[in-house]
Amino acid sequence: REKARELFEQLGSEIDPATLCRDLTVAEQQIVEIAKALATDARILIMDEPSAALSPREVERLFKVIESLKASGIGIIYISHRLDEIFTVADRVTFLRDGAHVGTRSIDELTREKMIELMVGRSIDQEYPKEPAEIGDVRLACKGINRGTKVQDVTLSVRRGEILGLTGLVGSGRTETARILFGADKPESGKITLDGKELSLANPREAIASGICLLTEDRKTQGLVLGQTILENFGLPNLKSFSRYNWIDRGRERSSMVDHGKKLQIKMTGPDQVAATLSGGNQQKVVLAKWLERNAEVLLFDEPTRGIDVGAKYEIYQLMNRLAAQGKAILMISSELPEVLGMSDRIVVMHEGQV
Repeated sequence: REKARELFEQLGSEIDPATLCRDLTVAEQQIVEIAKALATDARILIMDEPSAALSPREVERLFKVIESLKASGIGIIYISHRLDEIFTVADRVTFLRDGAHVGTRSIDELTREKMIELMVGRSIDQEYPKEPAEIGDVRLACKGINRGTKVQDVTLSVRRGEILGLTGLVGSGRTETARILFGADKPESGKITLDGKELSLANPREAIASGICLLTEDRKTQGLVLGQTILENFGLPNLKSFSRYNWIDRGRERSSMVDHGKKLQIKMTGPDQVAATLSGGNQQKVVLAKWLERNAEVLLFDEPTRGIDVGAKYEIYQLMNRLAAQGKAILMISSELPEVLGMSDRIVVMHEGQV
């Protein structure tokens, strides 16, 4: 215990070694992981997307820890899709594309544009290619919804053809609000309306039947069954539409998946490919494909580009533009401020459960 306390202090943390890990924040859990490595006299640390679930303040703290580790002679392999972080922490950058090494450069040799080109294999003129869409009437709205301390008197609305950005620090109540709108959690008070009519959602099934669908912030555990194929994941919420006389029309199901795969440009060997073997961006497209088959009119995107590379992000943004142009109402939750500013028609900010 004394050794643990000593290591935590070395990392600038006041974590009590007697605290259960489940009671720690994500940032504190990462400090514990780093301390475990240091306890074994590790000379090289591999950090894989360490900032993915951290608030900006926690990211700053992580960078200070990294600087102290570098100063003590520890080598760090820092894996990230976030370009700003690479410029902040890296001395050299190695680029991988489609499983192959495409180059290693000193950070001094790189610009943001050059880095994107090496990652994607082509230049991208606009990082956030927001296109104007015709914005119509209010599609989905909530007024004064409450649930514990996470959601307090939240009122917002999203219109046809609109991308509404919902942002705030991690833990500000954004995801909890989306879960209520999707029927996963029931509000203690307040009301939800769809096309002006009050909606009482007992569960996600009722939300889906109403054309409201959620792309969760964690596609790997909540959006997909990774051990199943693309086709099996696609079919899960659509079994009824592919069934006739209690038999599933597998041919029609497969044909529909292939069609969505072409429209969404999903990079796959075929519908029978296991979902776990897809890249993050293509996994996200599979989640979206199953909801589009349900003819979703309101799409709740929770951290839609988390953990995917710049090229895949660009494709997701273009896809959101196309959906908005079709009149879909999109609520986009994001922790990345440039993304919110670049892709939103309007922005709602949450703090400690309130708008």
